[in-house]
Formats: sequence, C-alpha cells, structure tokens
Amino acid sequence: MPRLRSSLLALALGLAGLLQGASPLANPHVRRLGEELKCLCGCGSTITSCNMLHCHFSDPAREKLLSMVNTGMSDADIMAAFVKEHGTLVLLKPPAEGFNLMGWIMPFAALAAGLCFTWWIMQRFRRKPASAMGPDQNGAVLARYQQRIDKDLENLD
Repeated sequence: MPRLRSSLLALALGLAGLLQGASPLANPHVRRLGEELKCLCGCGSTITSCNMLHCHFSDPAREKLLSMVNTGMSDADIMAAFVKEHGTLVLLKPPAEGFNLMGWIMPFAALAAGLCFTWWIMQRFRRKPASAMGPDQNGAVLARYQQRIDKDLENLD
C-alpha cells in the first residue's frame, strides 16, 4: 500500500511538471519576447500580461511564440514574423522610422512649443505700458495739458 501511494504521488508530480512545462508562460524566453509584443484584443497589455480569459489573440500568439522559440528561431526572426503577419501595430515600441518617427518626436516638439509660448507670454506681460514710462516720454503733451488747466482755472475766477 505505501508503495502504491508513493507511485501515485510520483505520477501526480510528474504530470504536474509536464503540464507546467506545456504552458508558454513557463518559458522565460517566451515571457521576455511577449513583453515586447502588444496584445491586439484591445486590452492594451502585452501578450504576456493579457489577463483576458481565452483571449482570441494572446493565447494563440503565446503558443506560436513558444513553438518558434522551441524550433530555435532568433529573436529578430520571431519579431519579424510577427510584424509580417500583424504589421508594426503588434510591436509595443514601434521603430523610429517613417510615420512612427513622429510619435517619438512630437512630445518633445510640443514641450518645446509650450515653453516658447510661455516665454513669449511672460515677456509680453513684463513690458511696461507707455503711460508708465514717466513724464519724460510725454513731457510736451503733459505741458500742453497743464497750460490748458491753468488757463481754465484763471477763467473760473
């Protein structure tokens, strides 16, 4: 009887080990490559971290990734195969070329434009208005008004 129990325990442990090895996520190479590929089911996660049960994209992609890793394909070849099948949309970080280059440049360009606009606004508000310049700028105009005020005050008496 003890021998039967130990045999059943060994069989159960062996099956558990086989089942764990069959999971694509048990392979660290698959996990690493899956973190570079975006799940196209709409969840916004990577193939590795997609939590949707029976996901129509990540489950087959994980299996395909595992089979490619097991056949000995290089990382570049695996990525190229996924890009060929699904386009650059499947890449978590698209290459910095063509239209994708705009996605890398625009945040910095928007930041620079915002800083320039803020500087321009600050310079505009720092300028003193013409009336605040003092009597030296408008001396002749002020003298004329003073003469008119004096003349009007004399006429009041």
